[in-house]
Amino acid sequence: MPTDLSAKKPLLLSAALLAGAVLAGCAGEGGLKGPAEAVGMATTPQESKAFVRETRPAGTEYIPVGTKIPVAQLCAGPTPPPAYVPTGQAVRFATPTPIYDPKEACKPRSDFKAIETRLDGMQKTNQAAGETAKALGASTSAPKPADIPPKN
Repeated sequence: MPTDLSAKKPLLLSAALLAGAVLAGCAGEGGLKGPAEAVGMATTPQESKAFVRETRPAGTEYIPVGTKIPVAQLCAGPTPPPAYVPTGQAVRFATPTPIYDPKEACKPRSDFKAIETRLDGMQKTNQAAGETAKALGASTSAPKPADIPPKN
């Protein structure tokens, strides 16, 4: 029994238009969203709860993936780095572009020396605290287990 597609064509076309209108009602702010909300086919965003508004910062800024963050280069020191001479398998590849661009601003090396000395001081402080904790732990004995009489 062959089916006649010409008789079902208007029905399929109207079903496709209705599905398109329903999906358009859920998307975006314009067009059919208002009538779709009135009928109950689209949702409206709810206001955040009070504890959510209080605990989350208002102005969070996210860095998109793939964004290059500008970083100032380290200024050249008294001795320049050695020239790049490819060896082994690296000979077959192109020479890498230099990291340092003389036209860009650079960070003075003294800033890094100050940070390094501050971190070294913190490391020594933490090591001394660790040694003190070891000494205190070695001088105390382990507690004996609690005496609990049997219940039966």
